[in-house]
Amino acid sequence: MKDLITIGMPVYNVENYVEKALLSALNQTYGNIEYILVDDKGSDNSITIIHNILSTHPRAKDVRIIEHPENIGTGAVRNTVIDYANGKYLFYLDSDDEIPPDCIQKLYDKMKETKVDVVCGSYSQITGEKKSYFSWFHVPLWNKLYNLSFLRENNIRAIANHLLEDMYFYVQGLATAQSYIIIPDVTYYYYSRISTPPKEWRERIYKEWSQVPCDSLNFLDKSSANLKTRIIIRKKLFWLAIGASGLALKSSYNVQHYIKDYVNPDYLKNKDTLHNGVLMLAYIFSCMPFKIKKILLRFYMKFLCK
Repeated sequence: MKDLITIGMPVYNVENYVEKALLSALNQTYGNIEYILVDDKGSDNSITIIHNILSTHPRAKDVRIIEHPENIGTGAVRNTVIDYANGKYLFYLDSDDEIPPDCIQKLYDKMKETKVDVVCGSYSQITGEKKSYFSWFHVPLWNKLYNLSFLRENNIRAIANHLLEDMYFYVQGLATAQSYIIIPDVTYYYYSRISTPPKEWRERIYKEWSQVPCDSLNFLDKSSANLKTRIIIRKKLFWLAIGASGLALKSSYNVQHYIKDYVNPDYLKNKDTLHNGVLMLAYIFSCMPFKIKKILLRFYMKFLCK
């Protein structure tokens, strides 16, 4: 028998999407899968819909529903799945997205071929009628097949009750992994549903967006990640810091205290990074006077913080 694979899925107020998501997971061609659905205590009919599907589906016996005592966020759901998973490998599916029938089979085949810590699939982002293709090691946890022992042995966890629950997990995983691979096959359909956060959320978003780069850089500095990986992570964190600073322009906080130099100038001395445009831009930005930073940040966030 092939290795057991765990598919973990959060359930929280997704009654309009959860049927397609769950059926896409249940109808995988790969045969040996367990499903962990985590009820994060939403207020709609998502769980009822799930029970209706399982009442007739032949894979119902492979599904476990874990109940949180109260709503504690997607990050806590990610951690619950790690705690309860019995599989050798782990895959996350968000309950408003879908995966093609051969998703798990393709990721598993590549995992067995390469024996890496993480296999990352490419994905199609669907925004209304528009579809885009992406093939990179993306920040969200979904669409990656993880070696579960790698996650557990390195204590890689998401941040519970946090708006950026995936980011710190991404940094830990990428900085710790001995090896990973990206395949060109589309193994995930990500439905982008853009919404503007309420004004009362902005200070919370800002605080949490500001803290993650600091915590992540502390972790990165202590890790044994190679130069290439450090550059990839620092670029992600730099743009996250830009977003946090932009949000601060419309909050009660003083943005000057929180715009920090997220790029180590020593990296710019390395010949392999001198021509990296984004990294150079990050360093230049970090050296600018505060007034110029503020102008650029207002421009950058003009359409993101209306």
